[in-house]
Amino acid sequence: EPEGQKMQLQAPLLDDGQVSFAMQSVMERNEEMRQLETDLGELHTLFKDVATLASMQQENLDTIEGAVTEANVRVVGGVSELLKAKKHQRRARKRMCCLIATGACVVTILAYWIIGPR
Repeated sequence: EPEGQKMQLQAPLLDDGQVSFAMQSVMERNEEMRQLETDLGELHTLFKDVATLASMQQENLDTIEGAVTEANVRVVGGVSELLKAKKHQRRARKRMCCLIATGACVVTILAYWIIGPR
């Protein structure tokens, strides 16, 4: 093998200061990785909590939507009943007017027979 390749294959020798620095750097990265793992666990818990809250809110929205739909059906039914009541009230008023007019005619005719023409 050529001489240049032998030199590249040999690992450079490190002194104690370099080893200490490299070790400290590896330990710091290890601690950062542990902190990242903890932060990711907390983030996962937070997302689960948000999903639970969203699910609970969806249940509330479904309940409200059902109540609004039912109220709408009842309002439409109420409007229909009010229109029927208005129609019946008009008929009753017409009948009452006819009865009063008929009663007045009967009273007038009876009064004319009783009192007689003079």
